[in-house]
Amino acid sequence: MIRTRGFELAPWQAEAVEAWVGGTGGAHRGTFEIVTGGGKTLIALACAARAAERDPELRLAVVVPTEALARQWQAALERYTNLERPEIGLLGAGGSANLSRCRALVAVLNTAAKQLPAAAQTAQPLMLVVDECHRAGARTFSRVLDTKADYRLGLSATPDRDELDESGQPLRYDEQLVGQGLGPVVHRFTLRDARVAGWLPDYEIHHHGIQLIDEERREYDKISRQVDDLADELRSLGFEVGRVQQLQRRGDEVAAVARRYMAAATRRKDLLYRALERGRVAHQIIEEALRADTARRVLMFHERVGEAKELYEHLRQHLTGTSVVLEHSRLAARTRVAALDAFRHGQAQILVSVKSLVEGIDVPEADLGVSVAATSSVRQRIQALGRVLRRRFDGSAPRKHADMHLIYVAGTVDEQIYAKEDWADLTGEGANHYWRWSLDPEKAKERMPESPATPRPTEEQEWERLGQRAPDTPIQWHGMLSGQEYSVDTLGTVTNSSGALIRNPQHVASLVELVRGRPGGRFRITPAHRLVLVWGDGLNGVLPYVAGQLLKPFEAEPRDALPSDDGGPDPSTLTPGTPLRRQVDKNGGAFRLRQKRGGVIERRLPGGLTEFARTDEAAPAELVANARRVLEGWRQLFDRGIGFFVSSDGQAWYLEASQRRFLAYVPGGFSWPS
Repeated sequence: MIRTRGFELAPWQAEAVEAWVGGTGGAHRGTFEIVTGGGKTLIALACAARAAERDPELRLAVVVPTEALARQWQAALERYTNLERPEIGLLGAGGSANLSRCRALVAVLNTAAKQLPAAAQTAQPLMLVVDECHRAGARTFSRVLDTKADYRLGLSATPDRDELDESGQPLRYDEQLVGQGLGPVVHRFTLRDARVAGWLPDYEIHHHGIQLIDEERREYDKISRQVDDLADELRSLGFEVGRVQQLQRRGDEVAAVARRYMAAATRRKDLLYRALERGRVAHQIIEEALRADTARRVLMFHERVGEAKELYEHLRQHLTGTSVVLEHSRLAARTRVAALDAFRHGQAQILVSVKSLVEGIDVPEADLGVSVAATSSVRQRIQALGRVLRRRFDGSAPRKHADMHLIYVAGTVDEQIYAKEDWADLTGEGANHYWRWSLDPEKAKERMPESPATPRPTEEQEWERLGQRAPDTPIQWHGMLSGQEYSVDTLGTVTNSSGALIRNPQHVASLVELVRGRPGGRFRITPAHRLVLVWGDGLNGVLPYVAGQLLKPFEAEPRDALPSDDGGPDPSTLTPGTPLRRQVDKNGGAFRLRQKRGGVIERRLPGGLTEFARTDEAAPAELVANARRVLEGWRQLFDRGIGFFVSSDGQAWYLEASQRRFLAYVPGGFSWPS
């Protein structure tokens, strides 16, 4: 039976175990959202021991994203459980063990996704632990969640992913692939919680704004103009840049623009990662730190292998008497292991890493971190911070003091990270220091009085400002623009950014009109309180307003939500405005009814041209009759123009308040001048 040894959980960690066990009867599934350095490994082992009390023959499968983390788990299992080395197998990272020959198996995610579901069928009872579980939500890796296991546990400092359902609606964690596969978040212990609880060592965070050299600045400005132009083009097509990842998968003009936008944004990101000043400033930060304390243990993070290698070679040449090692995914496994071991055991003082060390690796010896280049992801910054904010558990060691240095390019999109998160609130009011560096190496860095950007209030902060209730009349929204974007047309039909129909639009059309002064437009719904945010004219241009609140979440209509047309009523017997209860397609085309000349049916032609359906006597009589039936039905129902569609079986139909309604029966369609 698996048992633990050599450690004792803190009270909050023990509470996490009890939350996972689930009380009487026991759920034995769920996810821990625990700050980096919060002891997720030990908590997971304690959960495994509790499961083994229930099932003494329990086997354990631990899935991790990287080879280095796999070896760390192997060492932890050997040190903190009663399992002997032969009982702990490795799958991936050069290992080919399986559960038939070992009690615990540590598997690297890409290999586990391919092999573990089949291997686990006969290795029961089983506990599945997925470390850094947000990584398992990727399409390539999600098969690992199919592993048969009665006991399931997810571990991550940031488990939630930006995941949408097939209709384009945002999913909560417990609705996402990982949340469904492992269970909902049953215990949280965030960076803020850890700070308040005194769990972290003493620390300071330094933010360094560097400059682009003239040539880099010219190239940056050129690419930025391209990015802005493509963003404007996307908006003109009715789509927001925030959904560009999903838009790329469409098969139309929108997808082509989205791909060009992504390509330009990637070129700009690469230029910022390669900024020459990053290396110079990183070197100077380390020199100053080692001058003050020669015993500092330094972790350096970069986003690109090439630049990391250059930095590594530069430090080796110029830091006399200081041992520097390099770790990245393109190195041989043996070389990577040797680098990590040398750093852990003090044979190397500086470890330069590319991405892989950001997640999971436990190196409490590190007390100085330098993020030379990083993405704009708040998650990645928190993970990097966690590498040096790990506390020491050796009671005889002096209290650890850690410093983290974050390098960004001032005056560029690199600064956007500071608009996404209030770092003073997250890490403590006095812990953050901001610096600006000159291109002139002879000039000292300048202390800045505050963060380069001020984040907008969170939704919760705005909710408090509103008195925890939606306003009776629209008022300006000062908070972050979070949540899913939607569109409502002039007839009150709501669609999401993927074009899916919202079945319960509620009163949102009137709220949008209240702000805009006219029907239709785009709006957002905030994730926590379902507040309706609408853009309207203000004293300083177009501003967001909170117009009201939804009573319940939007529901997107799934594909094939309606029964097929087979067996439906004869369309020739329907009257204009009749709700349609069966499927209707748009294969006959999309058109508009306009009020010019007493009423016309318009369709668009290539090149932005338009033409009108014929109603003159020279056109085919049956097609003229179709056009006249549409115009007559429209005049009965509306005093303004609308859009409508024609199905393959000849039904002209329209949408009103997200309801499909019959307009006229038009077999054969219309006659056109062209």
